[in-house]
Amino acid sequence: MRKNPEERFLWRALAETVRRRPWHTVAMLAAVVAGTVLVAGPSRVLRRLVDGPLTGGPGSLWQMALLYLGAVLAIGLSDLVREYGAMVLGQRILLRIRSMMLERLPLLPMDHYLNTPAGETMARFSSDIDAVNSLFTAGLVGAAADLLKIGGLLLALFAISPVVGWIAAGAIPVVYVLSDFFRRRIYQRQKVVRQRVSDINTGIQEIYSGMNVIKVFGRERHFAERFEPLLEGHRVAMNANSVYDAWFPCVLQTVRAAVIALVLVAGAGQNATPLALGLSLGALAASADLMIRLFEPIEAAAGELLTIQQAMAGLVRIRAYFRLPTETEGKQPLQKTEAPDLSCPAPVEADSSVSVGPCARPDIVLTGVRFSYRNGADVLHGTDLTIPTGTKAALAGRTGSGKTTLLHLVVGLYPVAEGSIRVGGVNPYLLAPEERRRRIGIVPQTVVVFNGSIRDNITLRDDAITRDQVLGALELVGLREMVDGLEEGLDTLLGEGAAHLSFGQTQLLSLARALVTDPLLLLLDELTSGLDALTERKVLDAIRAVGGKKTILTVSHRLSGLLDVDTVHIMEKGRIVESGPPRALAREEGWYARYKRLEDLGWRIE
Repeated sequence: MRKNPEERFLWRALAETVRRRPWHTVAMLAAVVAGTVLVAGPSRVLRRLVDGPLTGGPGSLWQMALLYLGAVLAIGLSDLVREYGAMVLGQRILLRIRSMMLERLPLLPMDHYLNTPAGETMARFSSDIDAVNSLFTAGLVGAAADLLKIGGLLLALFAISPVVGWIAAGAIPVVYVLSDFFRRRIYQRQKVVRQRVSDINTGIQEIYSGMNVIKVFGRERHFAERFEPLLEGHRVAMNANSVYDAWFPCVLQTVRAAVIALVLVAGAGQNATPLALGLSLGALAASADLMIRLFEPIEAAAGELLTIQQAMAGLVRIRAYFRLPTETEGKQPLQKTEAPDLSCPAPVEADSSVSVGPCARPDIVLTGVRFSYRNGADVLHGTDLTIPTGTKAALAGRTGSGKTTLLHLVVGLYPVAEGSIRVGGVNPYLLAPEERRRRIGIVPQTVVVFNGSIRDNITLRDDAITRDQVLGALELVGLREMVDGLEEGLDTLLGEGAAHLSFGQTQLLSLARALVTDPLLLLLDELTSGLDALTERKVLDAIRAVGGKKTILTVSHRLSGLLDVDTVHIMEKGRIVESGPPRALAREEGWYARYKRLEDLGWRIE
């Protein structure tokens, strides 16, 4: 089975970064090679220093000292270049992976946003990405360089004495076993820590978004107490991880001291003479120095292996993110013949209850539609609905009857589980986002104002939408005069820390956003809910102005909120139980007539 290319995101990001920054890569690799070649240099100088000037032998003390200092500085410089190169490449890779994740985010289906806490997604973009960054800056490159250093130091030890070399080589598996023991346990605890961080992010997001409600109802203490278990869970997970994290370097240092002592004892012999292994005093000093230098990359490599293991926890979560199905996967691209022009479809037989023109045909057709949200009960049960082109229809009924769900299916946010849905002969779920924006305008129940200018909030940063289109939409909804009166006009910033609109103005702004592309289908979800009389009149004027040119489907759980419609469809428990013109339904003794009388008496339908 062929893997999804997105699952190879890490190697794609690495390849692109190396291709764009070749000299950084070359410099980093050259520094790794130089560090390997120079790693035994100071010990060789130390051997010549001890066997020479320090013991009355030939050579200049100052010359040897300067040579030793130069060797140490050369190693430090190579390490500096290597770490800087790894950091630059790591940040570039981090940027590319984050960009790939952002490109995928809007392609995820709505089910993902309904069933995945916001904090979990935030953790993937923050802490998990940072973990992957450490994989390069302090993990793979450092581990490779340190392993090469270990090889170079072992060769130098074997060159001094095979016995000393084998003692050093024998210590490596001990360190590896200890490292493996600790890294496995730290890896498991790191996964728990990351999950706890995700839970905390989710809790903070929930409290922050609902803070106005929390304060109004005086529930600050309750939410603070509910947050305590999340913090305690994180503390426990961090402590469990810290136990192994603290023990690990202590154990390694003990092993290093024991091996160095063994080398000194073996080299000195029973008579405390440095000639027991045929070594000079300088060779013995160099052996001890090489052993110390050997354990530095071993300890570093072990720590880097732990970093890699910790990063793997974040890497697994990011890989799982790239494995999430998108709305475009498994779909056949629409052909031009499958996307007919909705402006004047071919005439077919129309619903007899609605008077339509000679160009009209069913613009919205639902046939036996069954739908449920993930792991939930059915919301729609075999729903059939036909709304001809150019008419204004309304969905009415109690809260929870399935009205908004049906609207979301018409706009193409979800696929149906059974049956079919067509908008102008096309399955709306298969429409590309830009085509959906062109054909369908929607005013959702919850109005969203984005950080940005008024123009940005209407166009959603679509450069294809012109200034004249924006001004025309504002004129249509009655906001043109208000915007012209602002100092910055269309460039006036909205959102946090900027200008704020009233609730009615945001509703009109949302309507302008839906109308700016001149769509042929307009969907309105509880548009007049909570509006004052003046704003509601502006909404009605805008709807009447475009009503003859567009198909309009509006949703309301109040009959008084219906916007001068041709047909009303009453929904009850996921089914349409009544349909017809409002006046005709009012004369019948059905759902519409009963609840119309109740509303006239001041009762509310919920």
